[in-house]
Amino acid sequence: GLRKEQIVPELTKDMVSKWDSLTQMDLVVSIEQEFSITLEITDILKMSSVAGIIEVLQGKGVDLGH
Repeated sequence: GLRKEQIVPELTKDMVSKWDSLTQMDLVVSIEQEFSITLEITDILKMSSVAGIIEVLQGKGVDLGH
């Protein structure tokens, strides 16, 4: 797993060897449950980096406490 300090907006799935399509779907399910939102395929495709995930969540009206 990643340490919290490694999770920065610049991080992309290409930098994480274990971030494959299965991991991506686990991440999507976790995010949907955590924030009570539904992600569309277009959202999921954008979520290939931490910055992309933040952008999608903010687009869904999730307050990330920034």
